[in-house]
Amino acid sequence: MTRISLLFCFSFSLVLTSDAAIKPLKNIKHLKKHPSFVKDFPRHGLMLLHWFASVVQIGDNGVIHLNFDPAQGSYGSQPFRTEIPDQNGERRAPSRSESRYYTLGDLSCGRARMLPFYVTQDFHNSKVSPQGNMDRLLIKVQNNSPQRVDKVYVTQKGKGTGFDSSNTLEIGPQLLIQIQALRRNIACHGDDPRLDFSPCEFLHHQQKAARVEMMYPKTPGLPWFLSLAGYNVDQRFNGLSTLFCSANNSNDECCPAEDNERQCPVHYRIKLEVTSTPRGYARITWSGIPESIARTEVNIGLYRASTGEEPLKEYPLNGRTFGCIDTVVPLNPGLQVHLLRSEQVLRYLLFSSTQYTSIWKGPEFDDANGVLPTRVRGYDMSLQLFAKDGYACARLYIRRSFVNWRNVFDNSWVGFYARSSDDSDKYSKYKWVVNFEQTSEESCPLDYDVYESESSLAIGPGVQARLMLTNHIASEKARTVPWV
Repeated sequence: MTRISLLFCFSFSLVLTSDAAIKPLKNIKHLKKHPSFVKDFPRHGLMLLHWFASVVQIGDNGVIHLNFDPAQGSYGSQPFRTEIPDQNGERRAPSRSESRYYTLGDLSCGRARMLPFYVTQDFHNSKVSPQGNMDRLLIKVQNNSPQRVDKVYVTQKGKGTGFDSSNTLEIGPQLLIQIQALRRNIACHGDDPRLDFSPCEFLHHQQKAARVEMMYPKTPGLPWFLSLAGYNVDQRFNGLSTLFCSANNSNDECCPAEDNERQCPVHYRIKLEVTSTPRGYARITWSGIPESIARTEVNIGLYRASTGEEPLKEYPLNGRTFGCIDTVVPLNPGLQVHLLRSEQVLRYLLFSSTQYTSIWKGPEFDDANGVLPTRVRGYDMSLQLFAKDGYACARLYIRRSFVNWRNVFDNSWVGFYARSSDDSDKYSKYKWVVNFEQTSEESCPLDYDVYESESSLAIGPGVQARLMLTNHIASEKARTVPWV
């Protein structure tokens, strides 16, 4: 499959014949009044919008700036189209003065593992519904400045590989500012929509926000935003409660309807994670398991990916509501922890097999641990630390316009450090930049070539990568965030 075929090739009637074809929603009140398609379970459009507001800065003039470069593929960003039609109908690449579109929100994309779990948890835990991965953000950026956003749309997949232009909303800067204001204490920001409420209205939304807070990982501003935007809280509660109770009940009977609210929201406090041991192996951690569940015959399982039918490793809880287990599975992207139940099922008379039922799934592990690439000072290049097979590896994003990078970095190297506190000459391993290997064309972002190198240093807490321009240890140009 070619790289172009992986891109959304729908001719953007959504770019809507013109960008002015859609009137932007100016505030959360307008979003609530709109018969929006993103408010139902297990849709993730509102969660995606809340996350997006947390990764942008908005100036006094309403100009939106991203804190990441979508051209690098961070958070699963993908170019919407690589060519545009000219006056003769021929397709050509946009010039640096023209705009480009990127999509965000395809949760099946590997780089989308960088997104916070509150955005992805319904996707992982409601696989029976195809609606869990329908929503997208579409951003219009300047080609010569891809971190400056001109337009933001929330839309959904249409037929084939296109988008549904009838279910598309433009999000105005003021709406994003209001979402940001909800992350702070009330009255700390003049744009806080809660300041316009009467006491009765405030109490109503406060009670609804408190219920939303029971259903998601603790996230500043999310309960208030979902409440004010009109998210269908009851539908989500009933949908996940049914799934959870069915999986949790050994005789396949769901909790009685009147007991759902008392017995079934317990999964919202369960936290399942994959972290790293000091030797580069996967560590399973869990917390918030209700005692009523921990005392039953349930296990913690480590899976290669959410699509895996059998766990790589499986351990009984033995009544433990929290804890951690160090495995001997090398740390790799896509690893995921499941709270599960297993039972022997008789097949073909004398033969039996183990059947696994997942009660709750944690996030899939991102190879860079959710950390953005670090800019190499003074150059169109970024450095990223990531894990592969339990070892520390380095990834370089090099903008394709930086054609003479091999000459500039002919004497440069990346050092791998066991501890971030180590002096620059105390590296454990190092790799020459010119010896990094280029990744496949299909996996490369649109504007960057990607080069990677593996070390023999085990990934673990405190590990760090640093790029030195020359042999001199004082020539450092970038250092990654220490691994946690």
